[in-house]
Amino acid sequence: MSDNNLKQIRDAVKVVSLINTVKEESLEVYIWKFLGGTKLMAKVKIESLRKFKNDFCIVPAEGQDRMVMEMMGSQNHIDLYVPGSSLLLRCNIKHTDAPFRYYLTIPEFVAQADRRKSLRLSTHDLGDLKLCFAKPMNGSQRPVVQHFMKTCYDVSTGGFSFLVSKGEFRFFEANDEIPQVELKSKGLNTKLNVEVVTIREMDPNEQNGLTYKAWKISCRFTQIDQVTKKYLEKFIFERIKEDLCAIN
Repeated sequence: MSDNNLKQIRDAVKVVSLINTVKEESLEVYIWKFLGGTKLMAKVKIESLRKFKNDFCIVPAEGQDRMVMEMMGSQNHIDLYVPGSSLLLRCNIKHTDAPFRYYLTIPEFVAQADRRKSLRLSTHDLGDLKLCFAKPMNGSQRPVVQHFMKTCYDVSTGGFSFLVSKGEFRFFEANDEIPQVELKSKGLNTKLNVEVVTIREMDPNEQNGLTYKAWKISCRFTQIDQVTKKYLEKFIFERIKEDLCAIN
């Protein structure tokens, strides 16, 4: 994954501080592992941190008890992912009080994806996320409305971008509000209100895969429901799983 460079943090004080921040801010944590080629995930939270014993305790989220117990059984380590801080950990399992609590050794290092890059992921090579919306032309004396069907160029939990041609470019200006943008994928079909943040001309190069000059329209969500946000977090996780394997 060229867009998601991982930074290893080996400073013991900073590692403890990062884990403590996850606990204090009650950030969502996922444990995960591959079993028979299938990636299993379960949601947990960090309940306590004991620096003097070099461990911390995780507890299953509501309804996750059985899944967590199955994933932690017959294991000597477990991988954790914290979407809110782009934090990746591999921890040895120190002690279990299944199905309620699990004590993990504080790892010697953690990995953290670049926040900006990890939360805004390039998706144009996949074509997984589609956009459908209607957009009137600004300043037109008579109503001129164009219907757009686009693939997300990149996406985050805060917004997305897409590419338009020279002919389509005239429909967009910074600060434009676009209501009821339909965001569709295999597991999602929702409508969101967005605002255009920036418009940037893009020339073809090896990184963007373009064969023609285009304009990148970057938008932020002005409203997003929790179901869609969680879906995008999981979508991002799936996209960086190769990087997660790289820290093992």
